[in-house]
Amino acid sequence: MDAKAEKIALFRFGVIASLVLEPLPRGELTRRAEEIAGRHFDIPASKRTSVSVDTLLDWASRYRNGGFEALAPQPRQDRGQSRTITPQLADLIERLKRENPHRTGATLLRELALSARQDKAGISASTLYRFLKQRGLCERQLLAPPAHKKFEAEHSNQIWQSDMLYGPYVQRPGGGKMQALLHAILDDASRLIPHAEFYASQGLDACLDCLRQAVAARGAAIRLYMDNAKIYRSPQLARIAASLGMLIVHTPPYQPEGRGKIERFFRSCREQFLNNLDGKQTLSLEGLNERLWAWLDVYHRTEHSALGTTPLLRWQRDIEHIRQLPPATDFRRLFFHRLDRVVRRDCTFLLHSRYYEAPPHLVGETIEARFDPLDPAMVEIYFQGQIEGVARLVDPVVNGQLPSARPSKAAESQPTGINFVDLLLKKKDEEEPPW
Repeated sequence: MDAKAEKIALFRFGVIASLVLEPLPRGELTRRAEEIAGRHFDIPASKRTSVSVDTLLDWASRYRNGGFEALAPQPRQDRGQSRTITPQLADLIERLKRENPHRTGATLLRELALSARQDKAGISASTLYRFLKQRGLCERQLLAPPAHKKFEAEHSNQIWQSDMLYGPYVQRPGGGKMQALLHAILDDASRLIPHAEFYASQGLDACLDCLRQAVAARGAAIRLYMDNAKIYRSPQLARIAASLGMLIVHTPPYQPEGRGKIERFFRSCREQFLNNLDGKQTLSLEGLNERLWAWLDVYHRTEHSALGTTPLLRWQRDIEHIRQLPPATDFRRLFFHRLDRVVRRDCTFLLHSRYYEAPPHLVGETIEARFDPLDPAMVEIYFQGQIEGVARLVDPVVNGQLPSARPSKAAESQPTGINFVDLLLKKKDEEEPPW
């Protein structure tokens, strides 16, 4: 699956997630499909903005039968032919209004007339105003802040919320100090923390490690609410979540209301944990995490004011709804990063500023390196979807002491007796007249 096909498959999974991630009663599948078909999407590699009900049901059936790989598009038989769709006047008006909500009706009419090279736009002002009002495209409607309602998941592990908090300064392993960053995941229904840990960085590696330990400890969630930051939109995270059957939901920028519960947890963490640390003592990262986990054990067994019970008891109440991974799942490899690399002529490839050795027959080929970002010692090499072995970290000192490999002499072949110049001379003699 190439990058383009994987992007399309991830989009399709995000659209049909609500149809395949949980069992639905009779008739509910069609109702949800009709609801999704009424939405507009930014479809990768397509100018269409909506998906039909039949297409949604077909995608859902393909996912159930073949998993995530089955959502990749098949090559079209009419590839190369033009499939341009001319936009309708209503779509043009809507795009113009959404580009600039302050556009007045008179301005829209003038722009439509100029773009069509006509004296008039072809529609009256009253028709335009009525259309804008019906579509919710008036200036007041477009600029109105979205309404937020209080929500809560029905069952545990139905919705997780993830976020990061800047923590105290800790000892740097090589000397000095560095700021620790708390990555945490909260279960929406029970307020239980599947996993939380202080890390030395705020990158994708720390985020994936927190998610991996959360799934290992408490099972897989159906939805994961995350920030809109760049690391949370990584293709690595999207692929891992799709393999787990987990839908990533990004909250809009500057609208943290969707993650209000984990923000409230961070407030409790500051008041009850961080503010009670000894400010005169600089802890190590390990020591800070030991104290955090001791406090979390108390948090899980303390009655929550919004629940009327403890987070642990509330989570255990829905234990039959918890979705665990199949026993045959290779959990560690599921979280491997995948990066494409080209094998150099010396049978090596560069990965995270380190050189690794690849089999000689892959020289010049593009391979896929799969590895654990927190343990780069083992890197698996895949070529055309098949594993080719484990890459070895290059040791230039040892390689300098080993004798160079000499190419084996190929067996000498029997001469053919064919020479281009001699053949031309023979042909000339045969075609030359006898006189």
